[in-house]
Amino acid sequence: MDLSEYFVPVDFSRLKSDRDLWGRYSFGSMIKKTSEKFSGSQLKKPDVVILGVPYSNGEYFKDEYAIPNKIRSSLYSLGLIEKKLNISDLGNLKPATTHKGTFLALRDVIEYLREADIITVVIGGSQELTIGICEAFTNDRFFWLTAVDARLDIKKGVEKTNSTNYLSQVFKNHPHLFQFSLVGYQNHLVGEVLMDKVAGFGEHIRLGQLRENFQKAELIMRSTSFITFDMGAIRNSDAPGTCQNNPNGLFGEDACLLARYAGLSQNLSVFGLFGAIREHQTDGQTPRLAAEIIWYFLEGVSQRKPSGKRILYKVEIDGLEQALVFLHDQETNRWWFEVKSLKGECIEIACSEEEYRLAASDEIPGRWLKFVQKLDHLLK
Repeated sequence: MDLSEYFVPVDFSRLKSDRDLWGRYSFGSMIKKTSEKFSGSQLKKPDVVILGVPYSNGEYFKDEYAIPNKIRSSLYSLGLIEKKLNISDLGNLKPATTHKGTFLALRDVIEYLREADIITVVIGGSQELTIGICEAFTNDRFFWLTAVDARLDIKKGVEKTNSTNYLSQVFKNHPHLFQFSLVGYQNHLVGEVLMDKVAGFGEHIRLGQLRENFQKAELIMRSTSFITFDMGAIRNSDAPGTCQNNPNGLFGEDACLLARYAGLSQNLSVFGLFGAIREHQTDGQTPRLAAEIIWYFLEGVSQRKPSGKRILYKVEIDGLEQALVFLHDQETNRWWFEVKSLKGECIEIACSEEEYRLAASDEIPGRWLKFVQKLDHLLK
């Protein structure tokens, strides 16, 4: 597959501004070199690929002021992370004549990059691009999708697919989606009635719950395959250039922390950042924050560690025929439990030490039970 056929390459010379000249130790100087060397036929592959999709609710922006380029301009002026990553920028996806054409092109590209074990950062554009990316996970039996968003983007009816209803199409296309999680949603924007309808899909964390304990989000991120991050989840004062313009929401530093958690996840192969719009502010605050979010995601990727020697704990619980199996990585202090189906298939789910302690006190952890039931249902 020749990736160059799908993209308009980055003109790095047009991304520089008088205020953000790239120094020797900037992202821009490094990515410019690796991007110019990388091609789809090259044997040496990058660790991470960045691609832009300047497509927003049916409209394609092909000028240098499109949001992906505005974000790149800020990102590439930032400093290099401590641990070196080989990162290439493919450029912006070429325009298609239809929604479906854009989604299919994204599917093809993401499938190719996943098969090559390359992590992908997608800079949108609007969030319905998630539909195309999800198509690359169709054959993944344990596909786990997480959305960081203030809203639940579901609507009934025949309205044209857009960023406010894209999840309706995702759920329709993926009826056997293993897990969906919504992180940072605001109850007054969604409502308990609608959230009850997706309660069986997975674990969801309200903004207030997230603020009380960000580690809840870390557990979700660690098991996630693809994260779709809507900039509208961030409060308007921190990100004024979004479609949602919510007075409440994540702080900028909260968003960066969540992105770092995502980067650390060994399971995650795609990180999509969507929902920024072309703002008229002279300081460009929103694309600058978006750039920092991506920077912290990449910093997390650089700190990924393959699971080292883990200690296995078997916990007997009264009333259960088989012991619960927990795994503990002492170096990172991370925990997992094993979930087995009635047919014997086994997967690992990130968990907390508190869940292990609960099992050790002869109580069945609620999350473990939910995943056992979900796995059995999936494999029927």
